[in-house]
Amino acid sequence: MYLQLKPQRKNNPETAVSTKINHLAVWILIVVYFLIGWGWYAIFGEKWLNLHARTMTDIEHTHNVSAYVLAFLGSIAVNYTLAVLIARTNPTSVWCGLKVALACWFAFVFMEYATISVFSAFETNPWPLICIDMGRPLLGMALTGIVLGAWRKAT
Repeated sequence: MYLQLKPQRKNNPETAVSTKINHLAVWILIVVYFLIGWGWYAIFGEKWLNLHARTMTDIEHTHNVSAYVLAFLGSIAVNYTLAVLIARTNPTSVWCGLKVALACWFAFVFMEYATISVFSAFETNPWPLICIDMGRPLLGMALTGIVLGAWRKAT
């Protein structure tokens, strides 16, 4: 079986698949998603550092420009992937976009991170730390799903 890229019946709006992406919304969300990380760790950073047994000085010495570039590229990848998936589902409401985003978060972030944390002999992360680390993408992806479900480009 293969993935069909074009709808069979273009004239029927119920079976037509939308591939229109609101690029303005996506680029705004890319910046917002990137900034959520800053806000998230401004709130939970002290607890996060304590759970890692680190100090702010330890973190400041390891973060350089490349870490922020990688985070921004990750924001682009996450938001455009969600934009494509949400557009392909042809959402009719905010909730449709949110469902796609939450399904992606659960399948690709939560399950992977939880599995690594539970089964890796080298990971001894307590659940509060795991929740802090997984909460940021949950918030970002949920916000992306809500916005893209609601703010669709006019056809």
